[in-house]
Amino acid sequence: MEHIDVGVPLRTAYDQWTQFQDFSTFAKGVKSANKADDVTSDWQAKVLWSSRSWKAKTTEQVPDDRIAWSSEGAKGTTRGVVSFHRLDDNLTRVLLVIEYYPSGFFEKTGNIWRAQGRRARLDLKHFARFITIKGEAEDSWRGEIRDGEVVRSHEDAVAEEENEGPRDEYDEDAEGAEEDESGTEPEDEEYEDEEPSDEYEEESEPADESDESDEYEEDEEPQDEYEDEDRSESRSRR
Repeated sequence: MEHIDVGVPLRTAYDQWTQFQDFSTFAKGVKSANKADDVTSDWQAKVLWSSRSWKAKTTEQVPDDRIAWSSEGAKGTTRGVVSFHRLDDNLTRVLLVIEYYPSGFFEKTGNIWRAQGRRARLDLKHFARFITIKGEAEDSWRGEIRDGEVVRSHEDAVAEEENEGPRDEYDEDAEGAEEDESGTEPEDEEYEDEEPSDEYEEESEPADESDESDEYEEDEEPQDEYEDEDRSESRSRR
């Protein structure tokens, strides 16, 4: 098992790995790689003094997660898995596991499997350097493969991702609108609750006893004047 940390987002590292034809530009052990279809690819490589070619078949591929494959050639059979693990927004760990089953006397006794392990470790470092400097994937294949069969094509996967984008934005806007509505409702309720208190205050204002007593006193003053007039008239008659 080999692993290396790459200074790019997880999706960038995964997308670049799906571009098998680019392996020959950074992996010294790979002479050429070509995709025959979405599942199979043809490879040519050199390990020490041994040149080999094989046809690889992708048995499982889950976007942004893992790719598993198997290959058969004249000099051996290989099975491998590469997985991608997010460490940070711009840091991804790539794990690579390869099992090699040599065939033939020379392959079994020549320790070619050890050389292949060293070559895989070196090529993994070259991959990390290549994508870190480049900063973005050349292209991508976003399809999904299960048990060696394509269960979702690249075109369908891209269409689903494009459809999910606007829906997420709409959901966020809807949630924001709901929060605004819920935030204003309590304020209206507070004002509604406060209104009756004003009415009670208005009703209680006229009930001021001091004001009423003053008004009654003012109304009673003319009675004294009438009493004085009555007394003067009675005296004049006498």
